[in-house]
Amino acid sequence: MSIFHLSFQKTKNLKYIYAIRLVNELANQLMVFFLPIYYFNLRFSFMSNLSLTPLQEGIFNVAMIYALTRLISLLFAIPTAKILIKFGIRQGFVMGHLFYALFVLCLYLSKNNVNFIFLATIINGLQVNLFWNSYYYSLSRNSDQNKIGANLGIINFLLNLLAMISPALGGLIIITLGYQTLFLVGLVIILLGVIFSVLLDNVKVKDSISYKEFGVWLKEPGFRRLALTFAGRCFNDATIVLWALYMFILLGSTQGLGYLYSLSLFLALFISYGAGSFIDKHKNQKQFLFSGGFLSVFWILRGFLINIWSITILNAFDKLTASFHWLFFDRSWILRGKGREALSYFTYRQMIYSFSAIIFWLIVAFLFYFFVFAWRSLFIIAALGVLLTLLIKEHHTEEIV
Repeated sequence: MSIFHLSFQKTKNLKYIYAIRLVNELANQLMVFFLPIYYFNLRFSFMSNLSLTPLQEGIFNVAMIYALTRLISLLFAIPTAKILIKFGIRQGFVMGHLFYALFVLCLYLSKNNVNFIFLATIINGLQVNLFWNSYYYSLSRNSDQNKIGANLGIINFLLNLLAMISPALGGLIIITLGYQTLFLVGLVIILLGVIFSVLLDNVKVKDSISYKEFGVWLKEPGFRRLALTFAGRCFNDATIVLWALYMFILLGSTQGLGYLYSLSLFLALFISYGAGSFIDKHKNQKQFLFSGGFLSVFWILRGFLINIWSITILNAFDKLTASFHWLFFDRSWILRGKGREALSYFTYRQMIYSFSAIIFWLIVAFLFYFFVFAWRSLFIIAALGVLLTLLIKEHHTEEIV
């Protein structure tokens, strides 16, 4: 069967979930892709007392902001989950979008007063929990077990389509109109997400979430193994944030960076469309292991790239391989969340991810303060993170959920 005739699900709620995810990603690709560069160029008065080089100061800005965001996310993960239980998933999506809009508004205001960044950080930490826990819970609940891969495949296809266009457009907006215009455009896009959120059925969640239960889950060997895979994914994702900054430093242009990133996504576009359905039918662990191995090698090679064409070629191969690897990984861990304690599962996953992110950003600050070859060290950490994701298992016979 042709990959252009995939049997992904098209229920009313799933269509709105797809739309919500696409609107969120469009805003992300327009703005969040360039946020590390924006944070890097900020100047905080207290940083001048630390006797840092311009590179160190910029990296410390990025590490501080992302670490604080994840600290807020970690501290408020369970309280925000209880809000979802009380008001329902639809309200969680609405609140998540509204908090995202406030986050972008604070970014806009930070151009004139840098201290708004700290308010933005707090708000962003809250919206991470509200949006992503609502999204994963809804996707898991509304997807049939044998169609999750296909559903993720169509989402990733559309996300890659947006990602192919948005960075180039975002870079052009920054060059011609500035960051503040970019933030205003992002604000309008985010508010569109509120409309799709309101159209969803408001699912009432029956669950009990607590730190005590989280501790009990962590005592289970299967869940600890799963936690390591979440930490590995976090290390990979966080390094991708810095990879955009690394390319900016090499290229010296946000517009050139946007075009380069868009070009490297072109080949991965159709792979992600067909990979999800293929994984549903042919769950081959060997292919997953091979893709993880290649992604780890690609991370290590990044430390030796110095020109635009080598970066473009490696990015293209990386996106091709990642399209399969992360679909297999996401399908496996989301499938394990299809149970009576689904919201607990996704909340605790978010807590593990946030804790891992805090550790990662502390490592980033340490490496750039003490070592010359910090970039290569970070790429090695990302490679190890990808290898940790190979521990994922689809079945959860050892799990509480």
